[in-house]
Amino acid sequence: MFSWGSQGARRLVGGDTTYRMVAGVQPFDPMMCDRGVGSATIWREHSGELIRYATVLVGPDHAEDVLSAVVERVLRRDGGLESLAEPRPYLFKAVLNESRNHFRTEKRDAPWVDGIETFPEVRPEVLRAVAGLPERQRAAVYLTYWRDLPVQQVAGLMGCRPGTVKRYLHLARHRLREVLQP
Repeated sequence: MFSWGSQGARRLVGGDTTYRMVAGVQPFDPMMCDRGVGSATIWREHSGELIRYATVLVGPDHAEDVLSAVVERVLRRDGGLESLAEPRPYLFKAVLNESRNHFRTEKRDAPWVDGIETFPEVRPEVLRAVAGLPERQRAAVYLTYWRDLPVQQVAGLMGCRPGTVKRYLHLARHRLREVLQP
């Protein structure tokens, strides 16, 4: 649950503890929460790529909302991120799940990905077509083609089997072909 406090600070209320997220300060700052330095270090290590991933999934206007919900879930988790053997796949899967919830609960359309990191060789019509894909297909395309990760690693980050990732990529390529060919 979020509430606005004085000086435009956003407060995340979780259980009996309140965590403040002030503009420009990332969640899991040891000065802001009592989850320990390990979780703060893990969060700082992955937060940049998670915000890019969330931006691709839900668009630049909603990416921070998705990450805030993920942070809230992680803060409620016993042991925080430190107790996980592999926190990176957990965080990526949490962002993917929350992006799906984000669209489901708010009945939003797929985003136009204006503010995501773009590459000079990617045409705007391709970005629009990718933005129109379902979340899991968009996630597979982003992780495979933009981040250049192998299918095995994409499967680990998405929390599914490699064959499922291949299926998402097949469906995405088929849909992109339909949309992009005149």
